[in-house]
Amino acid sequence: MDEATQSTRQQEDRLIRIGGLAVLVALAVHIFVNGILKKFPPENPSLPELRDYLTAEASTWAIVHGLKYLALVGLVVFAAAVYSRTCRSRGALGAGWGVVGLLGTAIHVTNAMIANGIEIMAFYDFTLLSEEASLFWLLFRTVRVLFTAEIVAWGVVIFGFSMAGFQSSTLPRWISALGFFGATACMVSGVFVVSILTEGWATVLIDVAALTGLAWFACVGVYMLMRGES
Repeated sequence: MDEATQSTRQQEDRLIRIGGLAVLVALAVHIFVNGILKKFPPENPSLPELRDYLTAEASTWAIVHGLKYLALVGLVVFAAAVYSRTCRSRGALGAGWGVVGLLGTAIHVTNAMIANGIEIMAFYDFTLLSEEASLFWLLFRTVRVLFTAEIVAWGVVIFGFSMAGFQSSTLPRWISALGFFGATACMVSGVFVVSILTEGWATVLIDVAALTGLAWFACVGVYMLMRGES
């Protein structure tokens, strides 16, 4: 192996390991934000209750929104790394599906940034919204719709990179199988989006999609962090 090739492989190895670490950090941020920091508004609040909620949670949600952007940066780094792992390290096998994964990442990140921006607007001008409950709930439900779209885009990311890893044999078969299952759950969630938004029977689908997706990202992140380019 000549010096230039060795240097290139070392750089790819570094990118892949950084990408694995980045997605694990992003997952930790996601779990911390959604499982600990976030406090959703009470069910059917009166106007004074909504005003109290917005006033009390404004500072916390400011942190939430900033951390969300941090998690999205981690996802972008991860996408570049997993593309390198599955499509560059061993030739062009699976490269087309890797591009699908990259496009899914772009769609997901764009959608998530829009949703985050809407929430920032809601809490930035919470004095007005505390007097206009209908406007708050319109923004809140719009974010819910965008979240469902995020899950579908998430499925594109997972399916594209799982297929790329499967075809190039750069990801273990069981990780690809987990990805195929998770991506299917994501897509089906999109089909039954109305039931999900109305808290119908299909809410279980989006829960399965979210949990399976988190598991897939965690497994790929750990695998890339441990194995690198090899």
